[in-house]
Amino acid sequence: MTSGSGTSARSRAVAAAAGAALAGLALPRAGFWFFGWVGLAPLFLAADEADTRRGAAAAGFWAGFAYHAVVLHWIYSTCRFARIPAPAAALVWAALSAALALNWALAAFAGRWLTTTGARFLRPWTWAAVWTAIAAATGWWTPRLAVDTLAYTQWNNLALIQAGSWGGPYLLGFLLVLINASLAEAWLDSRGRAPQAAAPLSLGLALAAGTWIFGVAELARRPADPGPTARVEILQPAIDEYRKWDGGAVEEILGGFDELLARPETRAPALVVWPETAIPFYQARGLAAPIAAKWARRQKAAHLVGIVAAAEPGVGPANAAQLVLPDGTVGGIYVKRELVPFGEYVPLRALVPRFVIERWLKILDEMGDLSSGTADQALFETAFGPTAVTICYEAMFPRWARRDAARGARMLINMTNDGWYKDTWGPYQHFEANVFRAIENRIPVIRSGNTGISAVIDPWGVVTAKLDLNARGRLDADVPLGDPFPARSLYARRGDWLGALCLALTVLLCAHRALIRP
Repeated sequence: MTSGSGTSARSRAVAAAAGAALAGLALPRAGFWFFGWVGLAPLFLAADEADTRRGAAAAGFWAGFAYHAVVLHWIYSTCRFARIPAPAAALVWAALSAALALNWALAAFAGRWLTTTGARFLRPWTWAAVWTAIAAATGWWTPRLAVDTLAYTQWNNLALIQAGSWGGPYLLGFLLVLINASLAEAWLDSRGRAPQAAAPLSLGLALAAGTWIFGVAELARRPADPGPTARVEILQPAIDEYRKWDGGAVEEILGGFDELLARPETRAPALVVWPETAIPFYQARGLAAPIAAKWARRQKAAHLVGIVAAAEPGVGPANAAQLVLPDGTVGGIYVKRELVPFGEYVPLRALVPRFVIERWLKILDEMGDLSSGTADQALFETAFGPTAVTICYEAMFPRWARRDAARGARMLINMTNDGWYKDTWGPYQHFEANVFRAIENRIPVIRSGNTGISAVIDPWGVVTAKLDLNARGRLDADVPLGDPFPARSLYARRGDWLGALCLALTVLLCAHRALIRP
């Protein structure tokens, strides 16, 4: 490679990274959704013009790194809140961004390889299929933060994201990649190539417009009168997470819950939802948390409370939700399925230096790695019918809510504790994922967070009641008892059909390409 071509490659990589960083600004809190439609075009242009597939992969890596560095900059702040030194915090932030960028490098490598032959008209479609295939596959099989699910860039376009009900989160991502890749082709046309990008770009824009019109029609079907309702009380205690596990704060924490629950009621609740790990000590799985049992009997209402389930023979401690019935007994338990690396367990613990664990993972070290629950746990029976639970960042993964909706869940409850992140972008990104889960499965979502954001989200993704981040209070909301989508959504019934289709197509394209002589 000549010096000039090296400079050009670096310029293209910088442009790809800059565009991806702008795309990252589409997510909460910034919310510049337009960048989601144009920010990845420089990446596809860089990959198209790269001298080698390796060069395309490099452009993909730096674009992915820039995107995740912008979206997850709050990881650095969280580390600093935990008193991790600035250099180590920066290293964690950079390492996570680099690890998540590998997906983008793989997509750029495969896309570059598959688009070097065939009609230019098909290139944007190939890029969209490859990107969707890799996003879906890694979403199924690897523990990711999932912030590069491109549909999340359109979180504030309620009509547009209605498409999740029949295509899941990957349909909108497919359209975003199609249009970005078509824009890259249009740029090539403007530099003297035969104009061939107009057709895929026009078709992509038409599909996006059709998707938006579909969403407008779906929202128009939302009834003004939802019918009979039942009261839900959602507790948001706003406990300082960095004091929560101080043994001396237990009485203060429990007293805070007593105060919230003792506030006047205008209507008796059918369900009271507590946040993740609300009880600040180990709780036996089969015995109701005493404070929850007391209030369940007093209010004659079921309480869903977040606990740290104590270890039992053959199973370790777990992040769990306990349903306490109105008589104060346990009606069921849910154990979190998707654990947070370095938050709830230490991957490859034997390889992590002991001083790192003792200094920065002390609480986790004392508790030991948490155990995860099985994929299909019994649904809770509540006044709203079969009810599923996700805990914390499980909400970022479409597969869990979809799996539960397919098994008959009529409501989804997300219990979380975003107190670790304080007032950063993290809690907002985490909250908005629940809007997607409601739309994708056409079920209401109730969310209770220690520091928020707590809310009720209806099956159209409309937030009908909300308690803002870091506000302390009890959110009393009337939730419809009826089920406007008894058959659930196409996505809930058929799963990630688009991701599976794109994966199969990508495998076929790779096999075909391998048979073609360079």
